[in-house]
Amino acid sequence: MKEAEPKTRQLEEALKGLIKLVKADRFYPPGHPALSATAKEVQSAFVSLLGENAHLSLGIRKEGFYVGENAVAPANPILQKLALALFARRIHRLMILPDLTRKDLRMFTQCLSLAPADIQARGGIQEILSKARISTLWVNEIDLEQVLARKDEIEAAKEAAPESGMEGEEQPSPLLTEVSGNLEELLERLRREKDDERYQQLIKELVPLIPPNLTDAGRLQVLRAYTLLCMNASNPRLSETRRVHSLHALNQLTTEETLDFLTTALCSKGLAQDLRKTLLQILAFLKGKTIRYLMDRLAAERDAPTRRILTEALVRQRSAAVPILVEYLTDERWYVVRNAVSILGDIRDQKTADHLTLLLEHPDLRVRREAIRALTRIGGAGAVGILLKTLEGRDLDLRRQALLSLGAIKDPAAVPALINLLIRPDSGLKYGEITREAIKALGEIGSEEAVPILLSILQKRKFWRRGQYDEMRTAAALALGEIGSLVPVPDLEKAVDDRSETVARAAVQALKQLRKGRENGSGTR
Repeated sequence: MKEAEPKTRQLEEALKGLIKLVKADRFYPPGHPALSATAKEVQSAFVSLLGENAHLSLGIRKEGFYVGENAVAPANPILQKLALALFARRIHRLMILPDLTRKDLRMFTQCLSLAPADIQARGGIQEILSKARISTLWVNEIDLEQVLARKDEIEAAKEAAPESGMEGEEQPSPLLTEVSGNLEELLERLRREKDDERYQQLIKELVPLIPPNLTDAGRLQVLRAYTLLCMNASNPRLSETRRVHSLHALNQLTTEETLDFLTTALCSKGLAQDLRKTLLQILAFLKGKTIRYLMDRLAAERDAPTRRILTEALVRQRSAAVPILVEYLTDERWYVVRNAVSILGDIRDQKTADHLTLLLEHPDLRVRREAIRALTRIGGAGAVGILLKTLEGRDLDLRRQALLSLGAIKDPAAVPALINLLIRPDSGLKYGEITREAIKALGEIGSEEAVPILLSILQKRKFWRRGQYDEMRTAAALALGEIGSLVPVPDLEKAVDDRSETVARAAVQALKQLRKGRENGSGTR
């Protein structure tokens, strides 16, 4: 059997699948279809990677995975965290055989759900895997011949004493199901406790009970524990001592392991809305490490619905997230910058407008567009001023985006600049699209000041470039219908008979808007 020489991208995807399985194993109960599907997907990824007669030997260091001396996806922070988690559990090498089974894979991921201290208390990772009779996945082994010899021994033992269950079934190992204290009982005692000193002692007992209960079975009690601590830490009617100790416990419990559990639960499909709301509130209260964790998780996530949930969790951090999000604006990865910009736009803190302005010069167009959209959502005089300056730039794409944004903001301060775009010389229609967008923006703002120039454009007929001019005339008619008040009806009625069908239809639509608005006693707005 030779050692595989996997393609880096394929190996990276397989390892990311392993992370997904660890999270699924923590969240879903044994036998759940999602857990079974994930295990099958990860198994297939590794088997496809290896082929029929090759094995994979991965070195594991604190900073990441290695094939020989070659780092695997060193820029991927999620894989770096997985490597660090394995290293903390004293896993320095991982050998995967081509006949990897789902049962062996599941047993390994269940081991990873244990805290490093728990693993050592059980005799170490090798002892746990050995007792579970794992034969297709090995840790801290380098001699393939020895591995294959021991594999034969294990397979022979399995034949002599078959295990219950089939390969496709997902059953928890009895080695990992030991009871780790009665969390529910302790939470009830905490709720009833009146004495601050005894409350403090109960808090000390609570903290070490959380990690062993980061499972599907313990999920509800874990959420109740976090909810109780968040409520007590923020309740002004409680003593300062009780609030401080509750907050201290939350700080102790804000680890990557617990954040991973809470976030995986939050993003799970089919989660009840009341539980999702509770999880969002918990993550919002934790702040600090939560923001960076969620940003890194968002950067690695490809599923659109999951990305929306992660984004909502970050937006709920509000002002606490702003300083950290601003740091991400200088990240080398364009999509990370875009994520930060989008979230800042949803938070709508006007103090961030200056930071977003700098990104209008970002080398990636997608970031520049997102910066414009974010400024639009933030609004205010500062954002309008920045968008107006963008109209003076040479980037036509950004100018179009800025015009759309100015129309959406509907700030009258933009009107003079927009009118200037309409009256500047442009006989060759070099800026025809920009002009049309400026006309639309004036209509959306509802600028009565723009009525004369819009009427002038509507009434102007050209022989050369007739089609392009008619597009502007059409836009002018529609804008006049949006503005409504002070628009002369005879001018629009005359346009109904225009030789251009598009202009005529736009005039009919504008007249309907105009008359409807006046019947209601006002303009169309």
